[in-house]
Amino acid sequence: MKYKSYQTKLKRHYREQVHRDIFSLAQMDIDSIALRLGPFKKGQKLIVESQYPMDPRLMLRSRDNDVYFVYGYIQASIMLLNIVHYGKSYFRKDSYIYPAMFCFRMYLELTMKLIIKNRRGIVVTGHSLMKIWDKLKSVCSLQLDDDVESVEFLIKSFHELDERSTTFRYPKMLNLSQESWQQSMMIDIQKLQECFLQLYRFFDGLYLESSVNE
Repeated sequence: MKYKSYQTKLKRHYREQVHRDIFSLAQMDIDSIALRLGPFKKGQKLIVESQYPMDPRLMLRSRDNDVYFVYGYIQASIMLLNIVHYGKSYFRKDSYIYPAMFCFRMYLELTMKLIIKNRRGIVVTGHSLMKIWDKLKSVCSLQLDDDVESVEFLIKSFHELDERSTTFRYPKMLNLSQESWQQSMMIDIQKLQECFLQLYRFFDGLYLESSVNE
């Protein structure tokens, strides 16, 4: 009963947070926002250095910037899933699910590669989630208990869905790997989000442990 009560409160918190902090931006029409802007300026720069302390920092050459990549992808994925879950616009639901899936896949691939790098100093290449997972199991000496077996099943499911990291990156007309997909399907967003968070809990523990032991 306490667990169900906690889940109910957590869902209410998510719903309130999404409506308060995200929907005000996410529900705006991008066309109307773009139309308010002026024309291009000659010599206009893409990246302009800022002196405002609340602006984000790009630390592409920093040795310790991995944490920003890891948590950036997972937070972006869950934030987008919250919009899909609690939003009322079906167009946004059917649009935001793709970057949500892509960001989570990137989180999985990146986190597993970083764990291996932290533990063995090996930089794993390629995008096959199953190959990376098999390497991680060996490096971390993971025993095949119930949790590891469940994680492996979910990783395999994601791998079969997106073997080359292109399924959620490119639309059908640019993606030959989607030939075997069925035309359309409805997905249970609550169960998907639950799986994502469980996988995050599992891999975040391994990632933090590998960072400490680096």
